[in-house]
Amino acid sequence: MNTGRAVEFAQSATIADAPDDVEAHVKARVLDTLAAITAGYRQAGVDIVRQYARAHLDGGKTTLLDASGDTVAVEGAALANGVAANALDIDDGHREVKGHPAAVVVPPALAAAENVDASIQEFLNAVFVGYELAVRIGLAIHAVDDIYTGTGSWGALGAAAATARLFAFSPEQMAHALGVAEYHAPRTPIMRGVENPGMTKDGIGWGAYTGVVSAQLAGAGFTGSGTVFDEASVGDTLGEVFHVTKGYLKPYPCCRWAQPGVEAVLTLVSRYDIDPESVESVRIATFEKATHLQTRQPATPEDAQYSYAYPVAAALTRERFTQAEHAESARTDPEILAATERVEFVVDDALDEQFPGECLARVTVETSEETYRSDVTRSRGARDAPLSVDVRLQKARRLISPTFSEAVVERLADTLERESASVTRLLAPWQ
Repeated sequence: MNTGRAVEFAQSATIADAPDDVEAHVKARVLDTLAAITAGYRQAGVDIVRQYARAHLDGGKTTLLDASGDTVAVEGAALANGVAANALDIDDGHREVKGHPAAVVVPPALAAAENVDASIQEFLNAVFVGYELAVRIGLAIHAVDDIYTGTGSWGALGAAAATARLFAFSPEQMAHALGVAEYHAPRTPIMRGVENPGMTKDGIGWGAYTGVVSAQLAGAGFTGSGTVFDEASVGDTLGEVFHVTKGYLKPYPCCRWAQPGVEAVLTLVSRYDIDPESVESVRIATFEKATHLQTRQPATPEDAQYSYAYPVAAALTRERFTQAEHAESARTDPEILAATERVEFVVDDALDEQFPGECLARVTVETSEETYRSDVTRSRGARDAPLSVDVRLQKARRLISPTFSEAVVERLADTLERESASVTRLLAPWQ
């Protein structure tokens, strides 16, 4: 595979030419991302980027999905909506590339689609090509650089592909859009963000912004110099392998690496009615990377998301882990904090060997009277343990509310089926 092949796919591939399940997966990820963005704008810290977009990237007619009705330039909407999409860390992900393709592709695709008054079908096709190319460039970058970087470093190319597709670029312009985006994409040393969490996270907002600006520059004649597709030994599986069907959807707003442990604890508590006050230890056997989620007393929402002990402790004491557990009142709850100190970790070599293809954990809860052990657990939402349609819609309703009525979710889902309609119909709740 090379840049020319990526250009050909970005310009011509359609969901209609793909297997039937691809369409359902793309629509599910769009709806999931819209819900995540809506909830993300209620998260502390996102206002900083929203206000930046209003102050410095204004003058356009592209909608901020914060229910204010405000509009900014297309690149401003991509930046702010992209940051909001990942603000809760509850957006879609892809195990193989270890990142979040939808959050970095859907916001710029939606911004560009609104900018050109595209149809729902045109928007969905742009998301499709952006998602597929984003994952592949991520795999290529990781192979060439031999270092794990976060979504912004490779998602920018997917954002550029989606934007350029909607802007109806020529093959030459598309090639330069991809090249400029991949070359100028933010460097995102993800393990630093895991071990010392900040609002930078996966660099998703900046990846989305870089992709849109790169496309705009390429459209004006700015040139790139190829992409990593020309260097990496990445086989041409376009049209054969559909990565959008291999991704996962998250049930909990925290790092995917911690979710198997959260899932296992919730299962044990539900099955055995465990009294949290009787728990003496929670031992989590998992893969090595997950043990870097070391925060036990989260000072910020980002600390809470990039912790393993905290969401497990919240699951143990509150029997849930939701956006409410990001709040200061939860992060300073003495019962949860005491439980975090009873969480222990051990690297399980067998589970480590299966990462990143699988994200697994096994949990042992010891109480003063009995010991409870989970099976090896993968979090719900993985390809082998998908969320049902009902559960996906329940998640979207939970995220949409209280910004909007829960009924908005059904209206959005219905609109995504009306592929000849204008994308502005999808944006109606936020306008």
